[in-house]
Parts: sequence; C-alpha cells; structure tokens
Amino acid sequence: MATVDAETLGFESRLSTLEERSKNNATKEDLANLKADIIKWFLGIQISLAALLIYLLQ
Repeated sequence: MATVDAETLGFESRLSTLEERSKNNATKEDLANLKADIIKWFLGIQISLAALLIYLLQ
C-alpha cells in the first residue's frame, strides 16, 4: 500500500509540474495575434520609409 501511495504522489507532483509549465506556453491565438502585430509594424515601417524616400528625392 505504501508503494501505491508513493507512486500516486510522484504522479501528482509531475502532473502539477506539467500544469505549471503549460501556463507559460503560447496558444495558437497568441501566435496569430503576434503575427498580425508583426505584419502591421512591418507595413507601417515600409510606408514610412517610402514616404521618407519620396521626400528626400524631391
């Protein structure tokens, strides 16, 4: 009986460790939002650089 209890405690501690680690992982939604933000920044910078280039070439 003591062996079963020790194994159960080991399983519970490993399970709680996995649960804690999973809280720090990014979800698909997080990655999709990050991708959208990166695209917005990229386009904004490209437009700004094009406007600056046009201004400097005048």
